[in-house]
Amino acid sequence: MRLVPAPEAPGRALLLPFGPEVGAAAFRRGDAAIVVFDAAAPLDLGALAGDPLFGAAEAWTSGDATVLRLRLAAPARLVPRPAPDRGGWLVEARPEGLPGLRVLVPEAEPEPPRLVIRAARPGRAVVLADPATGAPLLVGTVREGGQALLLARRGAQFDLLPSALGAVVLARSDALVLRAGPDRFTLSAAGGAALILGEAWRTPPLAAEAAAMSRVLDLRPAGGPTLAARLRDLRGAIAAAPPLARAPLRREATETLLALGLAPEAQAMASLAFQEAPQARDDPRLLLAHGAAALLAGRIAEAAPALEDHRLPETDETLLWRGLLAAARDGAAEAAPALAATAPLLLTYPEALRARLLAPAAEALIEAGGAPALALARRLLEGDEAAPGLALARARLAEAEGRVEEALAGYDAVARGRDRLARARAIRRAVELRLATGALDAAGAAAALEAALYAWRGDALEREARMRLAALKRQAGDAEGAFVLLQEVEAQSPADAAALRPLLREALLEAMAKVPPLAAVALADARRDLLPEAGEEGVAAVTLLADRLVALDLTERAAGLLHEAAAGSATPAARAALGTRLAALRLREGDAAGALAALEETAAEPLPAPLATEREVLRARALARRGDRDAAAALLRGLGAAGAAPLAELLAEAEDWPGAAAALAAHLAATLPASPAPLAPEHRRALARLAAFAALAGDEARLAALRADYGARMRDGPLAETFAMLTADPPRGLADLPRLQRELELIRALPSRLEALRTGAPVTR
Repeated sequence: MRLVPAPEAPGRALLLPFGPEVGAAAFRRGDAAIVVFDAAAPLDLGALAGDPLFGAAEAWTSGDATVLRLRLAAPARLVPRPAPDRGGWLVEARPEGLPGLRVLVPEAEPEPPRLVIRAARPGRAVVLADPATGAPLLVGTVREGGQALLLARRGAQFDLLPSALGAVVLARSDALVLRAGPDRFTLSAAGGAALILGEAWRTPPLAAEAAAMSRVLDLRPAGGPTLAARLRDLRGAIAAAPPLARAPLRREATETLLALGLAPEAQAMASLAFQEAPQARDDPRLLLAHGAAALLAGRIAEAAPALEDHRLPETDETLLWRGLLAAARDGAAEAAPALAATAPLLLTYPEALRARLLAPAAEALIEAGGAPALALARRLLEGDEAAPGLALARARLAEAEGRVEEALAGYDAVARGRDRLARARAIRRAVELRLATGALDAAGAAAALEAALYAWRGDALEREARMRLAALKRQAGDAEGAFVLLQEVEAQSPADAAALRPLLREALLEAMAKVPPLAAVALADARRDLLPEAGEEGVAAVTLLADRLVALDLTERAAGLLHEAAAGSATPAARAALGTRLAALRLREGDAAGALAALEETAAEPLPAPLATEREVLRARALARRGDRDAAAALLRGLGAAGAAPLAELLAEAEDWPGAAAALAAHLAATLPASPAPLAPEHRRALARLAAFAALAGDEARLAALRADYGARMRDGPLAETFAMLTADPPRGLADLPRLQRELELIRALPSRLEALRTGAPVTR
């Protein structure tokens, strides 16, 4: 055991040598923080003597458990978490709230009566004596950190205590038993006794369930006129009171404004209280009201410090507002546990405030998913039928429960309403649902979403809509439209420009490949800053632009682009790839010397085998074009099977038919699929070409071998008749004269047919 630096908080932590199979729990009793490990191991605390924080710690073993106790002023607590990289458990003293929690929520099961607390990696259940009362404590440990039970619950036979880790039950009945299962703790009664849960533990109407929850704020469920009259009285009292005595009155005025749904005014009232009386910052009611008002006003950055302040008591209402903050800031997954435990409180709030909060709470539960969350969302939405603004949430619930037609009808009804924000969200959700169910394809979804693009403007919702529309346009094949949309997002959100660049680059390259050449060149000229400059992506971009320039007969401009890009390439492989493309372009234009020069200027070692082979083939073709056929042939022979096909082409141009046939046969031996696999079009062309070379060379043995090996596979399909005539038996009598006439006509046409086969053009019979 030793003191080590705390890894996630300022200060130090205590490292205890318990292995990963040991579970822990942590909670407060009175003025002390207590940590329990479910393994008995005496701890020597002598090394902590004199430490200002842990020097007063006490440790003892109780049965099969080890207990660590430290007097610590509230609300600070000891928070253990496993640290396998350090070989034990770290115990930190945290002065503030617990970050990154999974909130444990108790669930009552009626048959047989028992209480279930689901947890990740439960440890064991151990029994201790409560230091405060001497009563038995049933402690459920866990082997994974960040699982807290924040809210206390009181029953006839037991109290469920708040914890920083694990589950803690104060037992008042000797029959109670806490058991650990694979994914839960179960509290039940043994020996024939029954666990008494009472109505608050069952599933009562939400209002009755909320009545048992702990609160901080005084949000009276009064009508609007009553609250307005109360606000007038408070304003008069504030004006008449001395400045330092106004804080309690301003707190009540803040709560009244909040109850009326006047969030900015409530936040301003709380801020005045803080300015006039510094001690007001320690008032939990005012602090929570200030954070709630800022959250309701949409000022999340101002709400977070107040709602996460350690001076707030751990009550149901505190947890509710923290859940609403998580829903607004982090998303439904983080908010759902807190909202699932406390959402019934919303139904006890005044109507104006309830109308502002029910929809976001219900939608967060729906988005989180899962049967319990959806069931609670349904109860919330059914429990206040008259509340305005819930139509969108009800449609989302119908979608989550698979009632597609009902959901679409709900979205369409909201889309016809006058609430612009709800209308924009409903239109977009309806489009996504129709896309998911096949009622719309990507192009139809893009058209529908584009028509509603301006239903709501100016915030993150519009940005998300434009990003989604761009994705749909790319999916529908409109890469240019997607690129234009992304440029608009870039112009509207300069802070997001860096994050948008990869998407812009992908859309630009896709658009350049699909639009007409002139439009592609214009796009590239307009946004040269988006073209990648390095690696395979850069080579592909420059090659694409060069192809588009060649399509416009701007060959010299394409060559200049390739030359410039090759000279500026960061890697030898990229430079060699661009030089290869430049050499192919020069050779296509008949400039053999230029092709050889491009290959020499971009030479590099080592290169990937396919690229190296492609460069040698280009070099051989350039040498042949310059008249040095012997050197070209020798170069291609040195490539082995990889150079056989271009060697056959070179020898055929020189009318060396036996050599061309031998080279093409070597190429086919390395590339043809084994029988009975079907032949690809390129293999059919190569076999027909080989038969022609053998016929011109008079090589009857090769023709017979071709007929025997490939006659059946070439019987049907393109070039079948040509192959059959070329490889047929020689004429042996008068009956073969018609076939001989057809073969003579075929031989006369061989030069043009060979050219067609070489270029891959269509061949007629």
